[in-house]
Amino acid sequence: MRNRHFQHSSVSRSALTLIFFFVLIFSAGCTPNKRIMESASKPEQADAPAAEKPAKATFETDIAAMRTAEFRFVYVFRRKDGGPFTDDDKRLLGSGMPLEINRRKLSDEGRALIVGSNFRMPEDDMNMLKDNFAFQDMSLPRPAEPQTANDNAQ
Repeated sequence: MRNRHFQHSSVSRSALTLIFFFVLIFSAGCTPNKRIMESASKPEQADAPAAEKPAKATFETDIAAMRTAEFRFVYVFRRKDGGPFTDDDKRLLGSGMPLEINRRKLSDEGRALIVGSNFRMPEDDMNMLKDNFAFQDMSLPRPAEPQTANDNAQ
């Protein structure tokens, strides 16, 4: 009987040792990342150079981005009173824009909607928007198309 007790005890010790080993490995994997902990403890510098902070987009940079994207047509809509767009204004602008419009950017602190497209806006849609908003065409002039050989023949 004593021998049987000894076997049971050694199995229990082996099981406990195995469990302890897994707990030790598991807890080692759950420690916080030292690099992340150190970076979180560093206070941000108040005198950080301006180059590190992202520059706030301006109306001019938004127009430049539309031109960089090489949109053929760049239109700007504003409220006629110069104020920021209301939710009703945004709904009206959204309903008046055809699906072919490639990009829309709210700019100038919410006072301008810049539209970039490679397709001319349909005249009816454009007239409806012009009736309700101040309009500015910021499209770059396109060079004249070269004449083909058939154009010269008379």
